[in-house]
Amino acid sequence: MAWADTAVTVSTADKFIPDVWSMEVLRATEDALVMAPLVKRYDSLVAERGDTIHIPNLSNLHTHDKTATAEVELQSITETEKTIEINTHKEASFLVEDIVKVQSNYDLMAEYTNKAGYAIADAVDTSVLGLYTGFTNTDVGTYGTDVTNPVILAAIEAIDIANAPLEDRAFVFHPKQKTAIAKIDQFVRADYLGNYQSAKPAAVGAQSRYLWGELWGIPAYYTNKVPTTAGTPTQYHNILFHKEAMALALQQKPRVQSEYMLNYLGTLVVCDVIYGVKVLRTDFGIEIRS
Repeated sequence: MAWADTAVTVSTADKFIPDVWSMEVLRATEDALVMAPLVKRYDSLVAERGDTIHIPNLSNLHTHDKTATAEVELQSITETEKTIEINTHKEASFLVEDIVKVQSNYDLMAEYTNKAGYAIADAVDTSVLGLYTGFTNTDVGTYGTDVTNPVILAAIEAIDIANAPLEDRAFVFHPKQKTAIAKIDQFVRADYLGNYQSAKPAAVGAQSRYLWGELWGIPAYYTNKVPTTAGTPTQYHNILFHKEAMALALQQKPRVQSEYMLNYLGTLVVCDVIYGVKVLRTDFGIEIRS
């Protein structure tokens, strides 16, 4: 008999070798959620009641030539309105049985509560981003082609023509466009930026870790939540918009409730939100294709 046949190996001693579990968990990655703070908010109007927000439009007036002894010419004005329907109720829930709470090394209640909260916030962001289909400006850029500086300028021009204020504008790009934009000379070369010591496209803002920088003075955000359409090529629906292009009304902000379920010998946790979204100014936003 060979010595190797009588050796103690990892196979024969398997019962004495423990599996080791890390006290840290590897949480699923989460997409950047950027939209809720960037759009017009009407939360307070429906905080306690109501299912529809009515927002009256106010038209511009025009002038007439005034001639001597003639009466002024009164203007006939018929106004319209925008409405936001509070018609979306989202929930994310789970149940942890007592035996799991007793035997687990991990605080699964806390971990899954955080994930439920993210799922709710994700749903709200997805709803807002989906409003891009209501923009009436002609889309700029080409699907399957990286964004270029002329495309960016064409997008800015479109909402300039619509009289969108310079303040409260934002780009939202898919991360795939970060590299493409970083290659555009106007945003990286010192002779364009006028700073030879530390040329850079922009400083990252403190209000969001997903605020990448500024393009022509407009904050640029990135997120994997940018809507995409599968195909050849995959279509990425990046956007430029002013705050008043889209509206969000959270009637019930995300809340977490828990209840002990005796019939299941476990704790039920439910996170939910009630809200509505709407395109307010259809020409204050534009899709940037890539």
